Amino acid sequence: MLALTAAARQLSPDLLVMVDHEGGPVHRLPPPFTRFPPPAAVGRCGDPRLAAAVARAMARELRAAGFDSGLTPVLACLLNPACTVIGDRAFGTAPDAVAACGVAFVEAMLAEGVVPVGKHFPGHGRASVDSHLALPDVDATQDELEGADLVPFRAALGAGCPAVMVAHVRYRALDPVLPASLSAAVIGGLLRRRLGFSGLVLSDDLEMAAVASAWGVAGAARHFLAAGGDLALICRSASARDEVVTVIGDEINRGTLDLAPAVRRRQAGRRLVGAAGPRPDVSVIGCAEHRALGEEVARRAAERG
Repeated sequence: MLALTAAARQLSPDLLVMVDHEGGPVHRLPPPFTRFPPPAAVGRCGDPRLAAAVARAMARELRAAGFDSGLTPVLACLLNPACTVIGDRAFGTAPDAVAACGVAFVEAMLAEGVVPVGKHFPGHGRASVDSHLALPDVDATQDELEGADLVPFRAALGAGCPAVMVAHVRYRALDPVLPASLSAAVIGGLLRRRLGFSGLVLSDDLEMAAVASAWGVAGAARHFLAAGGDLALICRSASARDEVVTVIGDEINRGTLDLAPAVRRRQAGRRLVGAAGPRPDVSVIGCAEHRALGEEVARRAAERG
């Protein structure tokens, strides 16, 4: 794995190498990487220090393999039991408890030289529809969002979280037409201006049906970048990626899209990783200490029901 990530950086030294590595079901790396219990189990333990220990272990294994981010933590509050696409990916249902775990993850990962990515802004825990399959609509009021969904994000940003992933969910109180991931009102208005966030904004996978079915992958990418996003994620199809590169290149050449701010923010993210200390040895991957930590989380979560 380290050879693969190193080869990618030879092609593009400024590359940010990221992988979904949340714990539980969202775990893309094979053995010997430690497979930690899902965030719900971490949250059930009720111990931010334990959450920080899990985040440090995850971050050390990621860095040892040459990854810059595990695209975590999930900062959604599971406010709708029917939201199976989040489910046990959330630390819990209580905003303050989710915030405490999220802050622990952010601080621990930053200390280990890995980029934490708070997701899926401004919250995904109310959706009844899987955004991989269709566009979810959320009718919560702005006051409801402020009192619950946004609480973990505010806390994480206050702790220095340098990157945020936006959700393919339409919050009608924020934008009655566009999902958050394509909305200038959400990205440029709520996240950047109201919350004062100046870091990296990532889309969720633009091939997901929530956006691709209505706007197409290239159209979704254009909306996302024009709204103030920085890194448009296209996670499966090389042909879709090539189409986006062509369409966005044409927009830049016509002067209808300015990506200079996005480039500066990406470079700042790269410098954040570059300032970290020496990369851990690969022997840390799947080490006995990390396996024991995962077992402790599972045991304590089970004890708390």
